[in-house]
Amino acid sequence: MSRRLSFILSFALIHAISFGVARSQTFYFNDGRKASMPEARVQGNNIIVPLKLAGTDGGSAEITLSISSLNHIEWPTPPVIAEAEADLKAGKPADALKKIDAILTEQEPFREIPGSWWNQGAVVKAVALARLGKTVDADVMLERMRRSKAPSDDVSRGEMAIVTQLMSAGKIDAAKIRMEKIEATATDDASLAAIAVTKGKILEKAGQAEDALLSYLRVPVFYPTEEEQMPAALLGAARAYKQLGDYARATSTIETLTTRFPKSPEAAQAKG
Repeated sequence: MSRRLSFILSFALIHAISFGVARSQTFYFNDGRKASMPEARVQGNNIIVPLKLAGTDGGSAEITLSISSLNHIEWPTPPVIAEAEADLKAGKPADALKKIDAILTEQEPFREIPGSWWNQGAVVKAVALARLGKTVDADVMLERMRRSKAPSDDVSRGEMAIVTQLMSAGKIDAAKIRMEKIEATATDDASLAAIAVTKGKILEKAGQAEDALLSYLRVPVFYPTEEEQMPAALLGAARAYKQLGDYARATSTIETLTTRFPKSPEAAQAKG
């Protein structure tokens, strides 16, 4: 390629890329270049950027940029992630699984690139698989998340879903073993709150009401902002109080639950 043509192509690339920055999905490369969809397209492990040759009416060319040379991407939050999360909260893991697979396929080439939504979709899939009793498949997703350097709290969330499933299946010893491994590495509040609730359930099943109560109470005492785990912690604490004969505190805890989280499944259980 001549120097003049190379210069023209470079100029055209800058023009085409800069013109597309406002698009919804933007790729940022290590050498400072950017490309936006839909002009750019993903093909295998590459991003193909169409170019118009300067000074011509119909001439065009393409430049191929490797996905591995990406620095980061800007990708608006896919609505399907929130929809799948809502399905999980509604107790519909099969529906969540169907919805999330599409985003995982789309984000697969970018799973290790900062800005990708692959990990957020992967944890939804891991949780859905665990709740459907497919713990082996859930473990496979978690291992892929670790290799993609997923946030520790996302990995812990998937792990806790497997522990909960093992408990539901009556495999308490297996649940305890997994719990110990998770507890040894968890550091973020979200994971620690989830661990406290799950440990409370394990202790409760083992007939250790006092220890279960102490575990449940760790959430409101040490992790008061972790509202995702709060309803389960309050309901568990209320059950433990009843088992210990402290009906006044049990009633007070139920009132807190139904007042703060009136639409939660735990509030419905408490009223029932």
